[in-house]
Amino acid sequence: MIISLIGFMGTGKSAVGKELAERLNYQHLDTDREIEKRTGRSIPEIFEREGEEYFRKLESELLKDILEDNGEIVLSTGGGIVLSPLNRKLLKEKSIPVLLEAGAREIYERVKNDTHRPLLRVSDPLAEIENLLAERKEYYHEFNLRIKTDGLEIEEIAEDILDRLEFLDEEGMRK
Repeated sequence: MIISLIGFMGTGKSAVGKELAERLNYQHLDTDREIEKRTGRSIPEIFEREGEEYFRKLESELLKDILEDNGEIVLSTGGGIVLSPLNRKLLKEKSIPVLLEAGAREIYERVKNDTHRPLLRVSDPLAEIENLLAERKEYYHEFNLRIKTDGLEIEEIAEDILDRLEFLDEEGMRK
């Protein structure tokens, strides 16, 4: 079974993914880290040299490869992975997607000092977060299993996910 954590940057996907994988004794994969391994370059470097469109192509290829594996994996995805209709379809069909959500201000507080966020290299990062959240809302809300992460610790979020997954069968449907 593959559990995919999706959501905007700063909602806790990577940290929660590690915690969840540890509790389930699953492998943890992070799409950004895997792209960095494959290319030998950092995400900001890829954005700077090749642009976002090229990065999204790499991200989609990687997602397809991982979801074909069908192992016991917790997958932490990049915040923009939902921009591709094919990615959204694959995530729904080949994994149990869990949407992690947080408010714009909470996200800003979590990521404001992170220099590895290419989309936040703007004059008003909070406004950019608000704009991107609004743009992606319809895509994120295609996923039914949603967890609000505002004010919660990593362990609490992982516990909430585990509690909710107990009510799902192998195909991710309610028992």
